[in-house]
Amino acid sequence: MKDYNWNHLMATYKKLVKQNYLVLEIGASTIDRTRDLSKLCKKIIGVEYQKKRLPCNHGNIEYTLGDWQKLDKIIKPNTVDLAISSHTLEHIPNDKKAINQLYKVLKPNKYAIITTPNRKRLIRVIIEFFTSERKFPHWEHIREYTELDLEKLIKSTNFKKFTITPVVIGFHFQNIKICFTKVPNILKKYANCWEIILKK
Repeated sequence: MKDYNWNHLMATYKKLVKQNYLVLEIGASTIDRTRDLSKLCKKIIGVEYQKKRLPCNHGNIEYTLGDWQKLDKIIKPNTVDLAISSHTLEHIPNDKKAINQLYKVLKPNKYAIITTPNRKRLIRVIIEFFTSERKFPHWEHIREYTELDLEKLIKSTNFKKFTITPVVIGFHFQNIKICFTKVPNILKKYANCWEIILKK
């Protein structure tokens, strides 16, 4: 399912990025994906929290060790043309602070694209019907979000313009995979993940 999520994110990225952009990728440990992003911009700064997962610089990609909650310690304010983060927000202790840090480093009228799992995705709802509701933190996730959770979070930050889009609906269990890339509005609350576009 993550490939579908990434493909959706890449499609959005291609609509917003320009060849002269400085792009910031938060959670930049998947080298092939970062290289795909780098082909469409002037320079990409990949921020990775875990030292053991920090790749080496390559081409127009500059990696740096850093904390999303303290971006302004490694990135100058108002210098980033486009920020991107795939399935990282759910790992961040202070998500409001992290999003406000994005606001700080983005140039005016520029965008950030974030994807994160849906707390009530279809497979989770099915599992919880037979068990109990998952408690957080769970594994590496400090939390997961419903659409309403995200709306409340973003409205509490400095961003005033945003959209939240459901991405992919379905499930993957052992050898059985059923999914749809276009999520009907009536079923959006069961989508696998959310794509958030923030505009400064």
